[in-house]
Amino acid sequence: MPHSPAALAVAALLAAAVGALVLRPAAFAFTRPEGEPVPDPHCPACSSRLLGRGAAAGAYRALVLGRRCSACRAGDRAGAARRGPLPLVPEVLAAAGTAAILVGGADGVVLAAQLWLLAVGVVLLLTDFAVHRLPNRLTGLAAGGVGVMFSVAAVAAGDWSALVRAAVAAVAVGGWFFVLALFGQGLGDAKLAPSYAALLGWQSWIGPFYGLLLACALGVAQWAVMKVAFGATRKTELALGPSLIVGMLAVSVLLA
Repeated sequence: MPHSPAALAVAALLAAAVGALVLRPAAFAFTRPEGEPVPDPHCPACSSRLLGRGAAAGAYRALVLGRRCSACRAGDRAGAARRGPLPLVPEVLAAAGTAAILVGGADGVVLAAQLWLLAVGVVLLLTDFAVHRLPNRLTGLAAGGVGVMFSVAAVAAGDWSALVRAAVAAVAVGGWFFVLALFGQGLGDAKLAPSYAALLGWQSWIGPFYGLLLACALGVAQWAVMKVAFGATRKTELALGPSLIVGMLAVSVLLA
């Protein structure tokens, strides 16, 4: 379904707003080292609550706009770390991803699933890059949303073939990554990949294969950049989640 430039611009602006007001705080809350509970809405420096009920007046605004704690002013002092993702990163990812999805021309449940996996994927991508972690709550949210959407669509249309393809793709890809996890690959990838594989499986049988192929290519490219820029070695931990998210969503857009 074609969209006018004006409609694309409005959609991108709305997506950027969602990135600033929802995805950025979510990424802050989930970006915690292994062993710490997530999501955690408190400031790592002074333990003041920055999000949700009980947060001080202005805490949310300070975190979103200034990446700082309004209580201890962490982020204002010289050398103090800012809190949360870098400026404009969630906003640009959400806006650019939404525009690309709309240009791809999907509609109905495929469009809804693409946008859902984009929103959750932005938070997962930022979290995995920052702390090499794919929280269960986020991967479960991605899987639950896609599962509900596709099940409702199958019941409404009375056509179960696409749902079967999605389920087979999710199980096959998830099983493959689970086997890899037995040999040292992160278990988080085995929890993440099925949601995106289900989307590609809903669209076609060949989609999951192309999605994995592009994800692997992006992973290799990411490792090459890290090697050249940061001297990465074979022992350097690589965040594969972002490659899976970007690669599989890109193939889904191309198949639409």
